[in-house]
Amino acid sequence: MNSSEAREVLLLYRPGTAELAEPQMAEALELARQDPELGRWFEQHCAFQKAMRAKFQQIEVPAHLKASLLIRGMVAPEILPPQPWWRSPIWLTAAAALLLLIGLTGVWLKPRVPDRFANFQARMVSQALREYRMDLVTNDMHQIRQFMASRGAPDDYHVPQGLEHLQLTGGGLLAWRSNPVAMVCFDRGDKQMLFLFVLKRSALKDPPPEAPQVSKVSQMVTVSWTHGDNTYVLAGPEEAGFVQKYL
Repeated sequence: MNSSEAREVLLLYRPGTAELAEPQMAEALELARQDPELGRWFEQHCAFQKAMRAKFQQIEVPAHLKASLLIRGMVAPEILPPQPWWRSPIWLTAAAALLLLIGLTGVWLKPRVPDRFANFQARMVSQALREYRMDLVTNDMHQIRQFMASRGAPDDYHVPQGLEHLQLTGGGLLAWRSNPVAMVCFDRGDKQMLFLFVLKRSALKDPPPEAPQVSKVSQMVTVSWTHGDNTYVLAGPEEAGFVQKYL
């Protein structure tokens, strides 16, 4: 299940229901916990559903309804022409509440465009874990630079000295907020891969400093830094001395 499929499943989710028992729902919820962007959307979806429930619970039953029903039980029913259901006071009240909520939805669920470095870092790691692919399979760095240059991605990136002794396996073109991202892939030697992501620093509001910053994202260790016009994220499986080995 990918992020798009999970979102379709989660549209059916209602807080406090028993739908968690369904395998597809459980899988989609797990993916929402792993994918930051999907997780934010899911939080907004739950907030909207809770607000809808609260508004409908605030709809009061007309005070005269009970008395009217009792009177109808004692008096012969009067034959009246059928009234359209939408003219019922209860439905009119519900419709008014629903229209109010629809009007507020644009404010509550206004998409928050992820434009911070942390969003970029999480997105790259997520794509490497779930949709790993290489557009170019080669051990020739010159070919990879030419490929990136032809597609507008950074081709002037600096490869850390610690990666030069690893086997270069290829590269891929990714995108973040319409900005091309170069992905360069290295074989660690134990059937594990290292990924070097490169983005122009001008595409970020808060690029990391030049000094390497270490963090763990999902199942990977990441080292991030900015040098010249480029921002870098090196990601790979957790191991002792990661920074000392590969930078």
